[in-house]
Amino acid sequence: MANTSVLTAKGREMLVARCLGATPAQPEPKYIGLDLNPQSLTAAASDVAPFAPASEALVAATEAVASTTTANDTLQLTATVTLGANETIGGSYVTDSATKPFSTTVTGGTAVGSSSGTTLTTAASYTPANGTDIQVRGEVMTVTAGTGTTALTVTRGANGSAASAAIANADPVTAGNAPGQSAVTGGNLFIHSSWPAGLGLLSGESLTIVQTLKIA
Repeated sequence: MANTSVLTAKGREMLVARCLGATPAQPEPKYIGLDLNPQSLTAAASDVAPFAPASEALVAATEAVASTTTANDTLQLTATVTLGANETIGGSYVTDSATKPFSTTVTGGTAVGSSSGTTLTTAASYTPANGTDIQVRGEVMTVTAGTGTTALTVTRGANGSAASAAIANADPVTAGNAPGQSAVTGGNLFIHSSWPAGLGLLSGESLTIVQTLKIA
């Protein structure tokens, strides 16, 4: 599978908010993080979170204007991340906050192995409010009940994603904001990139990410 980089649905909303001078002001989407992507998934516009955020802190990128087809048509973000452990990196992401969103793992529920089950048990109690979204693999789910506990009730296939029968125990669960939402701290996913082949790196090694957004 080829590397993929997408402007998310939330990212489009963020761009419009920046252009219109939204109140409160839309922060700059300039923070870059690493995505472990353990299932070698492909990024999609429906994504609200990285597949599995790496342990390293997000890094504020150096911003620049580049010329691709016409003058000054491309935003370029560059950040260097130093790994704190041996990891295989399967992607990167851009957000508007240095704070990572809530993240845990699946431990059970009827959603495991099913595209229609509506319960999900997690390793840690879910801290965002009911009505917020989570991403498990490539599927976005809306949490309709269970905040403050590990027993969640979910609506499947939210934000235009497809419900998946591949959900399994130990899958990463990460909260994020779909368009029109803002309740998840650190949950505004702007650009999501996936590298299904993965890149194995050792603790102490550094990886420089250059993320571009061309206005076509």
